[in-house]
Amino acid sequence: MIRMSTIHDPRYTQLIKELINARSQRDITQIVLAQRLGQHQSYVAKIEGLERRLDIIELFDWLQGLDYEPQKFFQDIGWFPGDSRVTPLPLKEKGSIRNHNNGIFQQLVWEGQIKEVFLEGITKTQYSKVEEYVSNLFAELNISHPKLKNREAITQALEFAVNELPDLNPSDIYQHIIYRIYLREYKKSKPEQSWVRAGGEALELFIERRYSPVLESYGISIKALLSSKAKAEVLKEMGLAGKVGDSKLDLALYASYQGKKVVFGGVHSKASLAERVSDDVPCSEAMMRQGFTSFLYTFDSKSFPPPRGDLINRGEMGSNEHPSDKRRYIEEHGSFDACFSYNLRTIPSLESTLSGKRIFVCSLKPTEDVFPSKIVAAWQKYRNGLQIKT
Repeated sequence: MIRMSTIHDPRYTQLIKELINARSQRDITQIVLAQRLGQHQSYVAKIEGLERRLDIIELFDWLQGLDYEPQKFFQDIGWFPGDSRVTPLPLKEKGSIRNHNNGIFQQLVWEGQIKEVFLEGITKTQYSKVEEYVSNLFAELNISHPKLKNREAITQALEFAVNELPDLNPSDIYQHIIYRIYLREYKKSKPEQSWVRAGGEALELFIERRYSPVLESYGISIKALLSSKAKAEVLKEMGLAGKVGDSKLDLALYASYQGKKVVFGGVHSKASLAERVSDDVPCSEAMMRQGFTSFLYTFDSKSFPPPRGDLINRGEMGSNEHPSDKRRYIEEHGSFDACFSYNLRTIPSLESTLSGKRIFVCSLKPTEDVFPSKIVAAWQKYRNGLQIKT
């Protein structure tokens, strides 16, 4: 029999509090977590309510259900402060940026050491301008009553950086500049945990704002679904309520038809494909079976830190010859109508794939970004289907 005094040990209570916070940050309900663990909701509720104690094996299963690497979790809650996986952060001192042919070396501090990563297509002057703007924006979040929500500050920082650095790999902007500076500047709470939710919502807002102007000229709107209620309502419009997880769609695509606003598809947005893209697959496949368009939009942001990594942001798609599971979701299984990667190191699909679905590698330059044109084509296809039915 477990003594209640043991369950309420302050260290254990703090551990459960951190697990609850991690679940909330990832927008995972008790029901969803219980399903991933093969348990009933009451199991999760009792552990979070300190009525039942997690053993060590259950804790690791729990973290897996949250898609939270155990070593990183313990580092984030301060149990392993000297962990070598701590994220390298940009140096703030003058002279920390070195010019190089067609780019710069950004200097990062890691475990008291200086590491460098090459950012191609920008100058020291361009980087310094962006870093100053982004740093000031994020630093303002630390005051008692900031003017902006964290997600809004990240969105504005990303918009500014993308416009100022048109020749830099968009994924490098997101990872090496926006993400790392946020971790360096944000002090109000644990920055890594804050980023999980705020960073994801910021990407949704960025997509909505970047593409709305061009899509509006075609009578199309793209809407970020920032709340569980908004996501559930769109899935209900599609006839998918209760059939897929209510949190598994990030943006909705609408257009006007015969004086009415109709939904014709949606977008799943992922900064990194490590963010359990497999969880979006059932929703995406259900959407496509109902005739709706389902696109995947990603920065395919992934690099490995020291000591085993070189910090180069290569992404997670693998190659045509050696595809990763993430690539197979599109090219073999056809789980999305198309994937749009904004990491210029991602290898695009060959023109013909097993499923007929492809990965498109895009720049954010308007003349090189095929994403809006594919949305327009998707609406035309859906509208033709409506015309046949009527």
